[in-house]
Amino acid sequence: MTRDPHPTASVVELSTPDCWRLLEAESLGRLALLDASGEPRIYPVNVVVRDGLLYLRSAGDAKLRFLRSRPAVAFEVDGVDGGDRWSVVVRGHAAIVETDAELRRARDGGVRSMSPTPKPYVVRIAPQRVTGRRFAERTAPGDDDLLRSRIFRPSDQDLPAAARSPHPIPGFRPRADA
Repeated sequence: MTRDPHPTASVVELSTPDCWRLLEAESLGRLALLDASGEPRIYPVNVVVRDGLLYLRSAGDAKLRFLRSRPAVAFEVDGVDGGDRWSVVVRGHAAIVETDAELRRARDGGVRSMSPTPKPYVVRIAPQRVTGRRFAERTAPGDDDLLRSRIFRPSDQDLPAAARSPHPIPGFRPRADA
C-alpha cells in the first residue's frame, strides 16, 4: 500500500492499484442504487472481483428490477488496516449476467452469497471510476473535537421556566415513630 509521505495529513487518497488490491481482498460490501422513485437504496452483498469486474449474487427481487431500470450503481467496501481506516468506492453500471461463459467465469471466481435465501442471478458491475481514502483512526476525542464546539447549551436563565433544571424540593425528615 502507498503510505502517506506527509504523516500529518488527515486523509490520504489511495492510488487506483491500491484500491483494486483492497477490493480484491474483501468479500462483503454495500451496493447503492436508485429505486423506481429515484430514492437511494443500499444492500449488503457478497462480491468477488475478477478481470476488472465485480460480481455478486441476487434473488429475483426488487434489487434486480431497480438495476434493470437504473443500471448506474455504487459499491463500497471499507476496513481496518493496523491503526488506519480505509474505504473504496466503485461507481459503474450493473447488468444481469446472461451468457454461459460469463456465468462460468463468475462461478469459477467464487461468487456466492452468504444469505440463507436462494440467489440464482449473477450481477456484473463494470467500474467506470474507482476511488479510495485512508485515514488514521482517532484514538479518543480530544479538545480539538470540532463537534464539541458546535453544541449549543443555553444557560438556565435563557430557558423558559418549564425547561430549566428542577430545584430541589424541600422535604421533611421521616418521623421516628413512623
